[in-house]
Amino acid sequence: MKKLTARQKQVLDYVSLFISEHSYPPSIRDIQKHFGLKSTKGVKDHIDRLVEKGYLHRTDGAARALEIVGRSSSVRTVPVVGRVAAGLPLLAEENIQDYRPVSKSLARSEGMFYLKVQGDSMTGAAILEDDLVLVRPQPFVEQGEIAVVLIGDEATVKRFYIKNGRIELHPEIPTTIR
Repeated sequence: MKKLTARQKQVLDYVSLFISEHSYPPSIRDIQKHFGLKSTKGVKDHIDRLVEKGYLHRTDGAARALEIVGRSSSVRTVPVVGRVAAGLPLLAEENIQDYRPVSKSLARSEGMFYLKVQGDSMTGAAILEDDLVLVRPQPFVEQGEIAVVLIGDEATVKRFYIKNGRIELHPEIPTTIR
């Protein structure tokens, strides 16, 4: 590997420290703020040099997509594909709205994606309007689990039960005590 300038070493060290503390890489703006740089272009230039010299790997098109070369990353980028109650969440390129970093300990399998929650029927389970839910596609759901379920072409997030051979989807709305 090629020799680093003092500033490149500082940026590389910061990226490494940030990843170890947060389990995901810093954004360009995180690096800009940390070093007090006036523009993101200066940060991009340092990142570009670190990539060229073989110290960093960057995944194009994804936010927070830096990885220290030679270390296995504990982070994976997962697409945000839409809202949980806004129709069929197909994992197609045109439906991807954003990418978000997530620890590989949470996103253990390929094909996982985020959906943005619309509505307040799961506030009792601490799932609030505009939260992102991490979805692992699977053919079966265990009794009592919270799941994103497709009903026709609509998706909903609810607690899943089978009672008397029928599927029941229960919201979790807390009741107020009077």
